[in-house]
Amino acid sequence: MRIAQQTAWMLVLISALIACISAGWFSLAKVHYGFDHWYDFYEIEAHIDRYGPQNRYKPGLQELPPEQHIRLFNDISEAIHQHGEGLEDIRYDFRGRSITLLRQPEVVHLQDVANLIDVLRITAWVAAAIALTGTVLLARLKLTPQWRIQAGLLLLLIAGSFAVVMLIGPLEVFYFLHVHIFPEDHEWFFYYQDSLMATVMRAPVVFGGIAAAIAVLGLVFFIAYLFALKYFLRWQLGRKAGVIL
Repeated sequence: MRIAQQTAWMLVLISALIACISAGWFSLAKVHYGFDHWYDFYEIEAHIDRYGPQNRYKPGLQELPPEQHIRLFNDISEAIHQHGEGLEDIRYDFRGRSITLLRQPEVVHLQDVANLIDVLRITAWVAAAIALTGTVLLARLKLTPQWRIQAGLLLLLIAGSFAVVMLIGPLEVFYFLHVHIFPEDHEWFFYYQDSLMATVMRAPVVFGGIAAAIAVLGLVFFIAYLFALKYFLRWQLGRKAGVIL
């Protein structure tokens, strides 16, 4: 019985962790992952000055001011979180011409990303539902977690995942996921000389900072959940004892 109780709490806590990291992700998405900060941090203007003139398909990215580079990223961010709507309409002005930012292979790839985000959004809601329902149900049944066991398992899960990524290499993990998630016949690797999208993002370098920010914010949300859970359990136990704790 005790093993089943702690297993149930582990399922609830892992679901809560997934939901909190997802909340961190979608919260940062509302501000386009703070790209205006990463633009300076990763020296993206210098990166664009280097690779913009080398682009084989579309001219003039390096002649745009930084706020236009940031606006292009934000437009991409907005589109992929709106089911891919508007990807083909992202444009910039260069010497009196209105130029579409994305080539067709890039539109296809970003639509794949948008489809993946839709799936992840559903996963996040399912995880949140499991966490909320499980928390309320277990608390009302007066089944409390053994915090040392749960903390140890959660730390092992988080530290183990981090260690695996660092051991394999973040870039290798990034490429592995792309190979196995996206359709085999869809292009996802773009040289800077072929893609203004990759150039303006400085992909995949900028994704490291964004992933770290999502993880930190998600853990902040999870810690807040744990504090709320602690007081909710105390309140439930207080109701049983007939006192207010």
